[in-house]
This record gives sequence, C-alpha cells and structure tokens, in this order.
Amino acid sequence: MAASNIPALAQRINRTLNRETQYNFSEPFEPKEYNTAMITGHRSIGLSYRIQIDKLIMMAVNQGVKKFFTGMALGVDQVAAEIFIYHKLKWTAVLPCADQHLLWKPRQQTHYKKLLAQATEQVCLYKNYSPGVMQARNAWMVRRSDICLAVFNGDPHGIGGGTATTFNLAKEKNLLIYQYVPSGEYHIIEPTHQQLSLF
Repeated sequence: MAASNIPALAQRINRTLNRETQYNFSEPFEPKEYNTAMITGHRSIGLSYRIQIDKLIMMAVNQGVKKFFTGMALGVDQVAAEIFIYHKLKWTAVLPCADQHLLWKPRQQTHYKKLLAQATEQVCLYKNYSPGVMQARNAWMVRRSDICLAVFNGDPHGIGGGTATTFNLAKEKNLLIYQYVPSGEYHIIEPTHQQLSLF
C-alpha cells in the first residue's frame, strides 16, 4: 500500500510507534519482546476499514512482531489475511472448526479457500461446529500472542459480542492492545490496563 494513499493522521502512527520511540510515553511500556500478534474485530465492516486494519498490523510489525494469528471469520479476520498476504508476512489461519464456512455464500466460501491456500500455517481446533468452538479459537490465539489488534467499538455489550469477549480476555491476560475504534480513533492499552489516546 503506497504511503501516498494513507491519510496523514494514519501516517503519524508510524512515527509515534516505531521501535525507537515506543517507550517515550509518560507511562513507559515494560521492555519485552513482541513476537506474535492476533487480530479480532467486527464481522460487518466497510471497505474503508482496510486502511485502518493495515495500520494496526504495521503498528505490530514496528514493535517487532514476526507472526500473526487470525481466526478467518468474515469481516476483519479475512481483511487482515489479505493484508498479511499483501505484505508477505507470516500468518497462521486458526480455524475453530473445519466446517466454519459451510453456511456462507458461495463467493464467500471461494474467497475463504483462496486465502487459506496462502496461509503460512493452518491450525484447525475441531472437526465440526459445536457451541463454544469460536470462543475456544479466540482463547487459543490470546494464549499464544504478545499483542492483540482489535477493531472494536469499545462497548462490551454492543456490536460484536465475540469481539468484546476476546478483547476483554486479552486485557485479562495482560496483552498489549492496539485498538481501532470505528469512530476514527486509535488507542493503546498497555499491559497495566492504562489506555492512551493517540489523537
């Protein structure tokens, strides 16, 4: 994605969150290695979200992340997979069950299979869908991640109940969280659970 296509505000994130300046906040991060990141987000998103999801991913790359996890649900998960492929990043498709896609529209199933074929790795937790497999997938990713990337409106009772649950689990597990709020803000939630607003 060409830099000229990225809004000026989004470009400022790179300058704020590069590896030289990551500890210059008033409450500095505890120095540590950030090797893995997962993404969670709403299923119903517009095309304009691609730029914001790209920025979240690049924020993680700037922290040193080398490997990403996505649950491959419709919406944010699959847009993230497209961006991983575009940037030639290493990523794991974490499937809650082998038949996750069976009730989707034909074109959605075709796109899903095309993305899976380009994943660095695939993990499938269960053969068939049953209640709880989605939550198990989310917990699997949280346990193996250093950073949680979230496209989340911030309302734990609002749109995207699964996203809210995963977001809260990431906080409980003390992950560093980069959040894009659909109203247009980016936030950092440090492992101490202190939230910073970038803009």
